[in-house]
Amino acid sequence: MLDGLLSSIRQIGVFMICAQALIHFKPKSSYEKYLKLLVSAMILVQLLSPIAALFIGEEGQGLEERIAAYSSSYEQGLGEAALEEYRIEQLRRQLLAAQLEQLDIGVSETGASAEQPEEAAQDGGQSEELRIRIDPVNITVP
Repeated sequence: MLDGLLSSIRQIGVFMICAQALIHFKPKSSYEKYLKLLVSAMILVQLLSPIAALFIGEEGQGLEERIAAYSSSYEQGLGEAALEEYRIEQLRRQLLAAQLEQLDIGVSETGASAEQPEEAAQDGGQSEELRIRIDPVNITVP
């Protein structure tokens, strides 16, 4: 992008030098205003060509087509990211289930670690309940 801008500025500079030389060595003074008009129009076209290339595109694509291509690639990337997130979540659940099996803790689909009392009564009351105790934390202000 920056190289194209520098190339355009260099091209316009060389053109302006050549145009001034042409105006200086004109055959008659009556042609000066016509040459200046022609040179001004040509410089204006050269100034607008990089801006037109931005909207038209270097490969002939229109601005709308390029925006559509960028948005479709963005949506595809979002879909791939969601799929990868799903795979990671499944892997995390599998690892968590394996760790809980090592600790002999039952895990339901919702992630609860103890069975409901109705299910415990049906099993004969042989289920264990997991209790976690967190000691209180005292914060003092100095």
